[in-house]
Amino acid sequence: MRVVIAEDTVLLREGLAGLLEDAGHEVVGKAGDADALLALVGEHAPDLAVVDVRMPPDYDDEGLRAAAEIRRAH
Repeated sequence: MRVVIAEDTVLLREGLAGLLEDAGHEVVGKAGDADALLALVGEHAPDLAVVDVRMPPDYDDEGLRAAAEIRRAH
């Protein structure tokens, strides 16, 4: 399974990527904010996106809005 991870905390993002890769999944992209997430999904067309709900710059609902946009567009 091809996966994109969106998490602003680097340690958590890298740890999750390692766990997924150890389980046999291909992590095709890692993003620290919603804009980078949208770009990665457009570029790689992953099977799954793991998205943090609260992301920079406002730590409100940027990840949630990006996930909704991904769902509409892909």
